[in-house]
Amino acid sequence: MLAIEPVTVMSLMVLAASPSSEFCQQPKPAQININPTSKAVKYDYSQSLADLQLRKVDTINPYGYDKKTHTNGYMDGVIDMRTSVKLGHKFLPKYNAYCLWYESIDISINLYPHIVIAKEVADDKCMHKAVKTHELKHVKVDKQIANKYAKSIGKTIYDGLKSRGFLVGPIRAEQAEEVATRMKETAVQLTDLEYKKLEIERAERQQAVDTLQEYEHVSAQCPDYRSPALKE
Repeated sequence: MLAIEPVTVMSLMVLAASPSSEFCQQPKPAQININPTSKAVKYDYSQSLADLQLRKVDTINPYGYDKKTHTNGYMDGVIDMRTSVKLGHKFLPKYNAYCLWYESIDISINLYPHIVIAKEVADDKCMHKAVKTHELKHVKVDKQIANKYAKSIGKTIYDGLKSRGFLVGPIRAEQAEEVATRMKETAVQLTDLEYKKLEIERAERQQAVDTLQEYEHVSAQCPDYRSPALKE
């Protein structure tokens, strides 16, 4: 059985604070919490080989232009990243102003691995095992990517917000809501930028799994197997 590196079950916490002013003080440093999780792999054996050939795949075919290929299975797991921002505030009635600060920024990275294998392939014990082992390599890459960004995104958020300040104020009361919205949006934008980087690296590393050598290795596991897709 292929050993799969688990997504680290943890909460990475980065503490962040800004210098206090005469009027505004941050009660305690902001907490930047990163929570990566992974669901168990889900398998789908309900589709036929013909069904799978109708699906457009992003994998770049490693074979020559003149070689006909077919899809035995694929991994279409999802990495979902979400951000929740909580702000604290204090009203200064004497100045009709507010102090605003980040209390916490919670980022969840959720992995939903899903593998589809054609039912005709699943019926063959040898090829089922070979294809499943290959697709689990794609799951492993997703888990490695999720772990990598779980470890780095806290620093990215910290660095991105540090220059702007984790504490803002005093802010005139009529501007407080607008400033609070911008504070939240900035944290979300920084997370979205990291997610775009994750998607690019994920695509590159997933493509690196689908080499000609890997495909030939999968086929070599079952030399007697004859795909129904080629028996036309």
